[in-house]
Amino acid sequence: MSDVNTFLSSAFTEQIKRLILGVEPVDAMRRSRIARPIELTLDGVPYPTGTVTKEEFDGTTDPLGYLSSIPRHSSCRHALVYPPDHASPIAIRLYDRTRRFVPRRISYAIPDAIETRSSTRVRRPALYPGAAYDVSVTATGMRGRVTWNQSDDDEVPARWVRVEAAIDGQIVGRAHGDDRGEFLLVLRNEAGGLGDLPSPLVADVTVYGPAGPQTVPDDDPLGDLPLEIVSADPDEVSDGETPPSGYAATAHSSRAVTFELGTLLTGQDKFFFNA
Repeated sequence: MSDVNTFLSSAFTEQIKRLILGVEPVDAMRRSRIARPIELTLDGVPYPTGTVTKEEFDGTTDPLGYLSSIPRHSSCRHALVYPPDHASPIAIRLYDRTRRFVPRRISYAIPDAIETRSSTRVRRPALYPGAAYDVSVTATGMRGRVTWNQSDDDEVPARWVRVEAAIDGQIVGRAHGDDRGEFLLVLRNEAGGLGDLPSPLVADVTVYGPAGPQTVPDDDPLGDLPLEIVSADPDEVSDGETPPSGYAATAHSSRAVTFELGTLLTGQDKFFFNA
């Protein structure tokens, strides 16, 4: 009998698992790995034909549907090991059912040679604070809302927007909007520059979004979430700082906001896009 093992002799039974994609979700505000479990799955339509989930069987339907999860380890990292039916690129979804973080969809190109060690197999996508994020009571920032058109009658939320706050052209805070058109923007500690922070603190807040409202598929509540593509390194997508392709600001999605130090502003005038 010939020796078909890679590392051990044929006297042993050998099983090798090779990493095809490792994902370490990062908290964009705290700049550290996310300790609480989140959902990380392969991208796709959540309800394949003929599939009945446990939630549906129990009568407690999961609004996010069912997709193949990427296993999470106690290190807070997720690992997709090599099976023969996965090809490059691999698109994933990251979302938090409790709304602590805003969801993302990202497509990663994978090196062809699975036996080769490569840093491009490990990615650290950043997730930005959602409506239920554990934010400090002394944080400086704002809770905002974005819609399509200004009218309050039958207003349509602007989903999945990107937000930047700048002072003298320097970015001092970023946020991602959710499916309700809401965002949580927290300014960085260094927002006021060197020395004592000025009070009040005025920053230009700009909201970026697609050219018009996107259609939400009936079978996929996250189907209109932009798919961000990493085709090669350097990876300028995972950190979430670059808006998706086609995103832009309009005249009414940008304005100066006066922040109060140690205060999270609420009840602010909404931003809006002209469709």
